[in-house]
Amino acid sequence: MIKKSFSFLLLLLFVFSLSAQSGGDRKTILFLIPFYTDDYNAATATNVRNSQDISKINSFLIMGFWAGAQIALQEYEEQNAPLNIVVRDVTENEASLRKIMEDETLMREVDMIIGPFFNKSFTIAATYAKKYGIPIVNPFTKRTDILSGNKYVYKVSPSVETKPAMLSYLSETFPKSNIIIYQDSSGRNEEQIAYKQYFVDHKIPFKEVNSQKSLLGEIKEGIKNIVVVFNHNEAKMLMISRDMLYSVNPEDVMLVVPEKWLQSTTYDVDYYSKLNLHFFSPYYVDENDQQTQVFEQVYKERFHTIPTLENFAFQGYDITRFFVELALHNGDLDRVKTVPLACPMSFEKTKGGGYENINIHFLEIKEDEIVPVTF
Repeated sequence: MIKKSFSFLLLLLFVFSLSAQSGGDRKTILFLIPFYTDDYNAATATNVRNSQDISKINSFLIMGFWAGAQIALQEYEEQNAPLNIVVRDVTENEASLRKIMEDETLMREVDMIIGPFFNKSFTIAATYAKKYGIPIVNPFTKRTDILSGNKYVYKVSPSVETKPAMLSYLSETFPKSNIIIYQDSSGRNEEQIAYKQYFVDHKIPFKEVNSQKSLLGEIKEGIKNIVVVFNHNEAKMLMISRDMLYSVNPEDVMLVVPEKWLQSTTYDVDYYSKLNLHFFSPYYVDENDQQTQVFEQVYKERFHTIPTLENFAFQGYDITRFFVELALHNGDLDRVKTVPLACPMSFEKTKGGGYENINIHFLEIKEDEIVPVTF
């Protein structure tokens, strides 16, 4: 397995040297990905003896994203899509990035930029993208300031406001509902503040409590109580779970918790099923989906390893598919009809700025499985 994984790493390090070719109506996609090739050398290879050694190589960290992207690009190649693919190794080296972005011959050909992945590098690249009028995609940042004043920026990671917006919509689907937000920590919680601001701005009724006693007192029988919890330490999870199970009717409560609850060593999924537990996540993979199974098979055959959310393989595929389609359709979002494997994407233009993804998975534990909420 180590040999196969290392071979995969070598493959990725050499595959990205593709260069653009001239051609009529072709769309040129520029990937700016942190491969860290300057850090890779023969000495590095001789030190790889196990999986832990491989994971310490910077070049290995982003391998899945580019591998997923390559599978997406292969599908377009098989369709004879009019594409040029240019890939450059971009890390935190500002001088190297500027050299790429100041290449006017290249930039006159580029129709879409995916990356860079680091905040400072992306800010620099976005400035050049605005100058040249090229759409540029940030796959992972949660910062919203990158959208300000730049209509060419696409931010894939949804903002926290997407969550209360979805809960607000969901509350309207019940005959009667009661939104409660609960946080008893003395520390400042930015996500809680964002929830409150959203509810206030949109005149959504809600209650805020800061103790478990107050929480229990606000839960009403016979209606849907949407309880949003911001605590995620093990001790607090135990106490909240106990109250939800034994002090109220779980059927009356939709318990919305941080995704970190699922990383708990205290409970397993079987226990969470009893809690009517829900959470938000930017990514979700349905292993029973036929398209997902085909992708996983192709990925294994080509790279001799498995795709995961942790190595960004699904994200690389989804983001590449979506934005290649956007480029092929000349920036018309309404004509992009891709079906994502893991990352739902629906973009909305921000006032005076770029586009932000407003789609996020809302998941629940149901019959011992994690599934999307249907409403």
